[in-house]
Amino acid sequence: MNTAPIKTFSIVSLGCPKNLVDSEYYVQEMKQAGFEFRTEPDGCETVILNTCGFLRSARDEARKYLDALIELKNKGNIRRIIVRGCMPKFEGIEKLAAEYPDVDEWFGVPDNVSEETVSVKRRQRLTEKHVAYLRIADGCDRHCTFCAIPNIRGTFRSEPMESVLEETRQLADSGVKELIVIAQETTFWGTDLYGKPQLTRLLRELEQIEEIRWIRVMYAYPQFFDDELIELFAAGGKNEGKLLPYIDIPLQHAADDILHRMNRRVTKAETEKLLGKLRERIDHLVLRTSFIVGFPGETNAMFEELLKFVEKWKFERAGVFTFSAEAGTPAAKFEHRVPQRVADRRFDRLYKICEKFSVARAARQKGKILNVQIDGNYVDESGRKEPNLFIGRTFADAPDIDPVVYVTGEHLKTGSLISCEILENEGCDLVGVKIY
Repeated sequence: MNTAPIKTFSIVSLGCPKNLVDSEYYVQEMKQAGFEFRTEPDGCETVILNTCGFLRSARDEARKYLDALIELKNKGNIRRIIVRGCMPKFEGIEKLAAEYPDVDEWFGVPDNVSEETVSVKRRQRLTEKHVAYLRIADGCDRHCTFCAIPNIRGTFRSEPMESVLEETRQLADSGVKELIVIAQETTFWGTDLYGKPQLTRLLRELEQIEEIRWIRVMYAYPQFFDDELIELFAAGGKNEGKLLPYIDIPLQHAADDILHRMNRRVTKAETEKLLGKLRERIDHLVLRTSFIVGFPGETNAMFEELLKFVEKWKFERAGVFTFSAEAGTPAAKFEHRVPQRVADRRFDRLYKICEKFSVARAARQKGKILNVQIDGNYVDESGRKEPNLFIGRTFADAPDIDPVVYVTGEHLKTGSLISCEILENEGCDLVGVKIY
């Protein structure tokens, strides 16, 4: 007998923050339809699984979650399963429906961009109250040879300035202090609407919204970093603006032959010229990037060139991935594949080097007084909150992907910005105490 109460729902959101924004829209739509939202799927009438389809590993993860939901349905703990997002778009709804007949509804990805000048969809945020992702565009025109995103999300489409600003005002009114600007390629924002990239103009407008304390930019590609944008980041580094001196700039590789095969449209020399400007002009700069090892055609010499590049620029934050041949992408058909065991060894070597610089930065913070934003109480493995131990982040730390600060203090309010003395580091994470 199915005991799940009628008109209750939950959502499981997988993948990147851009996908999380979609999930927040879905939650709001369900609430407007009269459903009651619950955080735990078990016991709900309807559960939505919002999937990622970017990599095979992400689709494998989605299948594990889907198997678990089907098991709950077969036990009578839930009534309906809805699957949405990038995996149905990538693999095809008809194929997946045949594979999973227990799923009640399938959907691909929505067209999120506003068609009117100001048309802001409401969303129920799934982040902490003081943090919000602001998606300023969707889709991608870059067509990197390893990437399926253009096939999944479509062409690059900017949200109009007025819509972005109105959504930000709504977020600010709801208590948001940290705004995280996202898109497939944030630095390309406005090109389709205004004839040229306009991110700097948008960020200046966002800085005028009084309640916002921090603005963090993710997914910034190297081709569209002009001097005006660099100066805006530099102002943040001098505490003269809200834009944090934190730049997420996916590079993927350093060897020109690989960059060409990836269709990255940038050379190593151009990248190094930009990195030099950023390091020279922006105080307290934190650079986040990502690299792919084992790309078809990557020789030992090319990999060693990548290692030297990373040693030279000492990125404070970095993600390392091994190449994944995704169906429908040009790179999936490239010759000269790197054996998996070789790619795995290269991953280990590069990961250790990247981690070394992140740990070294953490060690340099010992004894400093830093501004730390409190995200909430520390919760142990049993789910118990520690009343006087908190999790926080500095400007150098994006949620979920970067290190944290463990803060000892009393009655620290979530979303507050405190002064914290750093006592030590535990790997990349920091340990500190609030200064009263």
